[in-house]
Amino acid sequence: MSTIKKVIEVLASSEKSFEDALQRALTEASTTVKGIQSIYIKNQSCRVRDNKIVEYRITAKISFEVMHKWVPGHTTATNEAIGSGMPDYSGVEVKTHPDEPLEVKPGGSATTPASGGGYSG
Repeated sequence: MSTIKKVIEVLASSEKSFEDALQRALTEASTTVKGIQSIYIKNQSCRVRDNKIVEYRITAKISFEVMHKWVPGHTTATNEAIGSGMPDYSGVEVKTHPDEPLEVKPGGSATTPASGGGYSG
């Protein structure tokens, strides 16, 4: 079974090095993204002051596997962990009627010139 990957782009910086900026990006992203599998450096640059590098900056792409069903404590989607792979919508409430009746006002038409529509004479 093939897997679906998602890619996000992040920006990070460090006063120490590009490697430190990269690790900061990965550490921060991993607080909300689970199952990170790779990180690719798209761009790197430095901020300079008085002819010295004062900040290392990176733009990175982080890829991770899309999980179809959240499993607490699990970081990688596998067939055993996600069951059939189908999303579980059992807890979703589906409304088939509006909460309140809509008020219908007589008159007006989308096809009459007086209402701003239709054919003009």
